[in-house]
Amino acid sequence: MAFEERATAPVMSRRSIITLDFPGAVPAICQLRPADPATSGPPTASGSSTSENRFVVRRELAPADAGVPMMLRVRVLDAVDRPLPGAVLEISHRAPGPADPVLSGAQVTDPHGYAEFKTVFPGWSASEPAGIDLTLYLAGSRDCGRLHFTGQVITQVAGLAWYRENPRPIAPPEAPAGFPQVVPRDRYDLTAGLLATISAVTDR
Repeated sequence: MAFEERATAPVMSRRSIITLDFPGAVPAICQLRPADPATSGPPTASGSSTSENRFVVRRELAPADAGVPMMLRVRVLDAVDRPLPGAVLEISHRAPGPADPVLSGAQVTDPHGYAEFKTVFPGWSASEPAGIDLTLYLAGSRDCGRLHFTGQVITQVAGLAWYRENPRPIAPPEAPAGFPQVVPRDRYDLTAGLLATISAVTDR
């Protein structure tokens, strides 16, 4: 009888469990550097730079059905790891499709230095890996940085319908850069979304 019960038990799903690699023992930190005085921020996803200090305060950069939903949480810290409230943090990145416009928006950091953005996993080009540009506006200064994603998550995302028109993804740069901690909302379904967290540190 026991054998018959086991034989008629439902078969478990054969879907692969999604496992994303992490930065390892290295903390998820993006070091922000002073911006070039000739520009007002980091290069846009099209490769050009903005010429004025303009940004739009916006938390939601894209609808959830425009790509893999991603909640990005950034904590802005000073050189001695103290939170910086009241700073303006702007992010900018490619949309999933290569012909889609750049996605950008800004948030004011809360009393604990946090800024959150509801967006989608970024697209990429033949010469630029998937990543997000950060610009911090604080006390008249402007610092920039860029965060990238590890190869495993990019490879998994590249196979989804929203991203198939992009060229073959390239690896992130070897030089030090920010790599957020990324966790899938559903370990079986990447389209359910991602949670990404990182600390952005400025020397000011």
